[in-house]
Amino acid sequence: MKQLKQLICELSDLAGIIPFYYDCKGNYIEISVETKAQLISAMGISPEESLHWIEYFKNYPDFLEPVYVIKPGFPVEIYLKENLIRKNSSMKEALIEIFPFEELANKGDALCFKVELSPVAEKKYSIPIPFLPIGYYRLRVSLEKTAGETVLIVVPENCFVPYKNKIWGLQCNLWSLKESAEGNFSHLRKLAEYINSIGGFIGINPLHFNDPEDIYGISPYSAISRQFNTPLYLSKCPVQLKNEKIFEYPYVWKEKMECLRKDFEAFYREYINANAMDFIAYKNKLCPAIRDDLKYFSVFCFLRERFGKDWQSWSPELRHPSKEILNKIYRDNEKEVLFYEYLQWLVDSELDEIKKYPVLLDMGFCSIKSSFDVWINQEIYALKVEYGAPPDDFNPKGQKWGAPPVIPFKLKEKAYLPFIKILRANMKTKLLRIDHALGLFRAFWIPEGSSPDNGAYVKYPWKDLLGIIALESQLNQTGVIGEDLGTAEEWMKNELIKRKICSWRVFYFEKSQERYKSSGIYPEDSLCSITTHDLPTLKGFWNGKDIELRNKFKIYDEKQAHNAFMERQNDIKKIIALLKEENLLERDSLTELFLAILKFLAKTPSKYLLLYPEDILLLEEQINFPGTTTEYPNWQIKLPFAINEIIKLPIFKEIEAILKEAGRVHSFD
Repeated sequence: MKQLKQLICELSDLAGIIPFYYDCKGNYIEISVETKAQLISAMGISPEESLHWIEYFKNYPDFLEPVYVIKPGFPVEIYLKENLIRKNSSMKEALIEIFPFEELANKGDALCFKVELSPVAEKKYSIPIPFLPIGYYRLRVSLEKTAGETVLIVVPENCFVPYKNKIWGLQCNLWSLKESAEGNFSHLRKLAEYINSIGGFIGINPLHFNDPEDIYGISPYSAISRQFNTPLYLSKCPVQLKNEKIFEYPYVWKEKMECLRKDFEAFYREYINANAMDFIAYKNKLCPAIRDDLKYFSVFCFLRERFGKDWQSWSPELRHPSKEILNKIYRDNEKEVLFYEYLQWLVDSELDEIKKYPVLLDMGFCSIKSSFDVWINQEIYALKVEYGAPPDDFNPKGQKWGAPPVIPFKLKEKAYLPFIKILRANMKTKLLRIDHALGLFRAFWIPEGSSPDNGAYVKYPWKDLLGIIALESQLNQTGVIGEDLGTAEEWMKNELIKRKICSWRVFYFEKSQERYKSSGIYPEDSLCSITTHDLPTLKGFWNGKDIELRNKFKIYDEKQAHNAFMERQNDIKKIIALLKEENLLERDSLTELFLAILKFLAKTPSKYLLLYPEDILLLEEQINFPGTTTEYPNWQIKLPFAINEIIKLPIFKEIEAILKEAGRVHSFD
């Protein structure tokens, strides 16, 4: 038994399971052997095959790794075991061929040359790579009697930075717009045009395809696909507004889809008569890897409609389909499947019209278990585990997110292609927010049937992932903001900033035990805001509404609620002291407080400042209340005013004046 425990711990360490963590209060939490055993099992690692797995992690079984992520001019390392050394007796040079990775890139010329091998460690040799432009390549290495092929990804130092000056933006959650039932891209375009005219950008909620007929699916972060977009916000087929206060997802989705299907009938007649040239051109412009995924996503949506929403209940040949089966379904059900490709074309066409304005898109962290993303790449997911968060001050019981985690070493075996495609699909505008960016370093895994306090952190190949983000950022000319809130070691945030992935600094959290941080301490490569969609509005924070709700929903007990109220009162005193110290607050009214905090954030070095309309309008209800589903109207509360009414409010003119005085108003033309 002792030997088995030691073996589980060794395999756990090799697989990247971190053996301990410090909770939000600084307490040391050691991971149990039971949790380690459950997690390595979910990765497909069994102690019975320990020799294989130890060899796999310590000395990669093939002589080439499945992918190399390097900076221009850097070498790669190959592994030569005894049998290969005997087989290739000279071992002095290798023939290198480099050619474009056509699944992701355009065609190009191949390079072919010989290089000398340089030993760097036992069984390891270094191969020099010439200085290549950033991008994706295939690398073929031929020894005397051995050859192999891998993917070579050449990445830049930093992400693209679209704006030199400090700027500001307004968060626009499309469901919250009062203009129609859904709030659509036409309303976004009008708002983006106005905000652009006064030197700002627009941030919007994730556009991932989800299931609004499911209570869990109304969250824009509960993705059926992070690669393909929801048609919910299309300007085409607007839905009549029935409820001015709440976004009625099932009603809107049903009405929208019925109308779009009628519209599709006219399109299909054009298509079969070879007149849908714009649609054909759209598909042909997609790189091969994404074009194939669009086809298979459309097949998935058709199957989901035909056989139910959980692909794990489908017949075996559909649960684990081959490309031949998927292509046959596509051919045999052309019209039904084409409808979903048509929807993606409509969404991308409308987004193209908005690209001329500065827009901040949002990429969620994970995809739900019943999603296309998991179905098409199930071998890289730990299906008996879910992402979550350990217990903390906001959620003493922790959180479970209902989404299976990606297995780090299996993602690498896929040459990071699933990650690359999701990134590329979301880099369609000038700015991209990456949700839970700390998950690029380590993510919290919770075994199936366990509570969050039985979870553990798992390490990810963060250097490779950050390099790929920088590459896609440069290729797509998209600036990147990483939502790096939560418990983390400071070096992680610094690594993001080092690559020009802007850190997210929320005013509520920028404090020590003694005081709130002064405005000059905020890092330049950051986005600052008063709140986020998961936190209380300024009014809610000031009144302790979030604490009251945590008590009501049994997230806090009476003692925890009392302690939280006491801490909140101390924070309020510290905020008032800070604002008065910086000569920004004279009167203590809520409006004056909001304007004072705005002035404070506007003068920080932070490159970006993001405002939420809920704070501008001094609303108390927050957008989402983590830890709840039906108890609170998450992702449904509409704004009380239409866009044209909001921008005419006197406070909006005051905001514009403050931003202009702080030097954050610029022309993007």
